[in-house]
Amino acid sequence: MSLLQLQNVHKKFGETAIIRDVSLNIEQGEKHAIIGPNGAGKSTLFHLISGRYSVSSGSILFKGVPIHNRKPFEIARMGLARSFQVTNIFPLLSVFENIRCALLWSMDYKYSFWHLVSRQKALTEKAEAVLEEIGLFDRRNFPAGELAYAEQRALELGIAIASGAEMILLDEPVAGMSHSEAKNAVALIRKVTAGKTLVMVEHDMNIVFDVADRITVLVYGEVIASDVPEKIRGNPRVQEAYLGEVVTTGEESHA
Repeated sequence: MSLLQLQNVHKKFGETAIIRDVSLNIEQGEKHAIIGPNGAGKSTLFHLISGRYSVSSGSILFKGVPIHNRKPFEIARMGLARSFQVTNIFPLLSVFENIRCALLWSMDYKYSFWHLVSRQKALTEKAEAVLEEIGLFDRRNFPAGELAYAEQRALELGIAIASGAEMILLDEPVAGMSHSEAKNAVALIRKVTAGKTLVMVEHDMNIVFDVADRITVLVYGEVIASDVPEKIRGNPRVQEAYLGEVVTTGEESHA
């Protein structure tokens, strides 16, 4: 059974159809990219999976359990975490406190009001280990809102893995970064998602083809292709969607 299954998913806003009959299976441990032109519905699809939006029809299953129309925190506690296009952190808390907050549920503190978190050695050690992993240990006492943009994205990734998620959804994780920042971000993504399932929306095709095991192409809310990178690269429908014309080879390309 696939870790994540989308079955005939539709999403309408009023009479406007944004997601049209999307079916998709994502396997345990897979690195899966969702690509498509602007306005294709990629972020909307992420919102449906993570519970921010309800589906109009169809179903979404995570580990065989229906999650469509559940609340986002319920889905997160099942082991599915996500990032957003706009960085979503607690800017007034320290970097360390952001990670510690993310750890509370996964380390079974939950609604334990009688524990002083500052005295929980295991919690502190785990938070520091995550900070080491994402390269922010030296920034542990900084207010998160004062971090550089790329560091905030790294912190958001740290929050996702600190939650204990089995599947991580990243929405344009390197958007707005310089070439060197993006390169470092990709290396970090590879590192912290090792052994986990990754689904990402990304516009940088070099990163998509470098990271993804499989790629799904969404155009006007419909899946037009879903395959390994080599087959996606040569798919005429994908070329047409991105370039407006079919890219040909050989003698035809000179005609």
